[in-house]
Amino acid sequence: MSNFRKSLAELLVVSMLLIGLVAWENSAVQGHTKTQVEGVWKLTEVLVPPKNPAEKGTTITNPQPGLIILTKGYYSLLVVREERPAFAPAKDSANLTDPEKIARYEQWRSFAANSGTYEVKGSMLMLHPIVAKNVEVMSSTAPITWELKLEGPNSLWLIPSSDRALTDPRLKVTRLE
Repeated sequence: MSNFRKSLAELLVVSMLLIGLVAWENSAVQGHTKTQVEGVWKLTEVLVPPKNPAEKGTTITNPQPGLIILTKGYYSLLVVREERPAFAPAKDSANLTDPEKIARYEQWRSFAANSGTYEVKGSMLMLHPIVAKNVEVMSSTAPITWELKLEGPNSLWLIPSSDRALTDPRLKVTRLE
């Protein structure tokens, strides 16, 4: 059999397996009852804790873009924490200068992204990252834990667990889907 025919046959087998997998997953999803937290959520409000306990925290009612997608057992989180500065194109993208590297770092520093599995136990949401922009988040063995506080059918507060309450903000998300 020629290499072309062999490659075509392999491609056909892989395609059939993928179609079967998608059909199987689709039938499993159709029989799945959606939980209260499943859906696509947009970040709509942020309560930032004060840096000094004697001060008052900050409420951001028009935060930078952020999405949390919760499906059957899996999540994806994409959040921009603050306005990201623009930078000029590199003169030589293969050999960035130190100022060009710093500019790119500053732009990506405020962007958080991770995906993985999750579980809900009572009112607690536990995220288990599989892949993350931040290696520390991805390699941690402890889950990222949030208390869930539903506010009607389409709003949800994510309140950081007590070990992060003084440093991490509270997030209000609104259901898009």
